[in-house]
Amino acid sequence: MINYAKILVGVDGSEEGFNALRNALSLAKKINAEVMVLYVLPIGSEVSSALSLFTGMKDFFKKGGEKVLKEAQAIAEEEDIQVKVRLEEGEPYSKLVDILYAEDMDLLVVGKSGKGGVARALLGSTASRAIGSSPVDVLVVPKNTTLDFRKILVPVDGSVYSEKAALKALEFATFFKSEVILLSVIEIPLELYETTSEIIKLVEHYKIEIEEFIRKMKNYFKEKGIKVKTLIEEGIVEEKILEACEREGVNFIIMGSHGKRGLKRLLMGSVTEKVLTLGSLPVLVVKSSL
Repeated sequence: MINYAKILVGVDGSEEGFNALRNALSLAKKINAEVMVLYVLPIGSEVSSALSLFTGMKDFFKKGGEKVLKEAQAIAEEEDIQVKVRLEEGEPYSKLVDILYAEDMDLLVVGKSGKGGVARALLGSTASRAIGSSPVDVLVVPKNTTLDFRKILVPVDGSVYSEKAALKALEFATFFKSEVILLSVIEIPLELYETTSEIIKLVEHYKIEIEEFIRKMKNYFKEKGIKVKTLIEEGIVEEKILEACEREGVNFIIMGSHGKRGLKRLLMGSVTEKVLTLGSLPVLVVKSSL
């Protein structure tokens, strides 16, 4: 069972936002989850005071937000799903996080404009700002994409964070009868080591460590009846992730929000954000309280 009972979808009037909503509704219907749609008027206190000088300007922007939410409701009706809608004022990133906490949400779904990055109007200055602060998992859906869970890629590095992502992939694979690919990429920061022998020793040590981790995860998946494939590669992490996705015909990526210390880590602002920005597949970022 996929444990997402309450899903929050952020919309901003863009097609990528509405596409994220359509996909969130489709997922919610399959897993029997509730959906709330949030539109935030990006009006801070200073701007709000300035707008008060212009009679009706604030009402004009509010009506625009209400129109977006009405369109969201119409999309939900087409899918025969009841949704709650909410209009807020303030900084979009902050309001998203506030509602996640206040309404005890389990999943945040946002749209992505393509290879240019996550929709800025919705998430604020950077994708990592919203995803990094979210207390729950975040699903990023690229424009013109339909969720497909037939083949799921999970980057793993032996950390508890990547293990949690792998276990989330197990939930999806069990529910949707998916194939899972566990990928580990060895990338050593060469500037930290003085000799070739140091690098060779580190690579060999990490290979042994990650091979054991992947072996255990593979056996666990097999015990649960999931078709699983494992890959261990060397190179730049985000590049190897994207190459593997294309080569293996991957439909969906599940990643941890942090990674293993000492090597190239799966951190927002680093590998995860690069995969989100450069890739064209939906990405589920699995959060952890650790």
